[in-house]
Amino acid sequence: MADDDNTSSEEQEKPKSKMLIIIIAVLVVLLIGGGVAAFLMMSGGDEPASEEPAEPVQQPAIYYDFKPPFVVNYQWKGRQRYVQMSMSIMTRNAAAIDTINTHMPLVRNNLVMVLGSQDFEMLRTPEGKEALRQSVLEEIQKILTEEMGEPAVEQVLFTNFVMQ
Repeated sequence: MADDDNTSSEEQEKPKSKMLIIIIAVLVVLLIGGGVAAFLMMSGGDEPASEEPAEPVQQPAIYYDFKPPFVVNYQWKGRQRYVQMSMSIMTRNAAAIDTINTHMPLVRNNLVMVLGSQDFEMLRTPEGKEALRQSVLEEIQKILTEEMGEPAVEQVLFTNFVMQ
């Protein structure tokens, strides 16, 4: 019988010692986790944020074609000459397209006036075409600035340029 008493007391102490080890391990993990959390909270608020502001994400380009093409006539060396231009604009603001559509008569009128005031001889050179492109861009930006408060158009592109 004495042997029975010894084995039963050893069996009772094994589960108690396992439970004690589990409790100690959980407490150690909680203390380490609490220490890490306290460190992160204390170190995060002392210094001002030195991060640079995020760069704005650039919107995708939106292209708008002017339809029908522009046709302008010129007197050059005593003969009637014609220039036909198909143009597109590039913007990243959909509101600019809506504004152009709303004010299309004004836009087309001003562009015809800009196109008609050019020198035919100058338009024959690449520099003349680039100067015309810049003039058209400035005119469109001027109209958009007056109507919506910002220039909104980045580029004017000639998609067809025929001179005869």
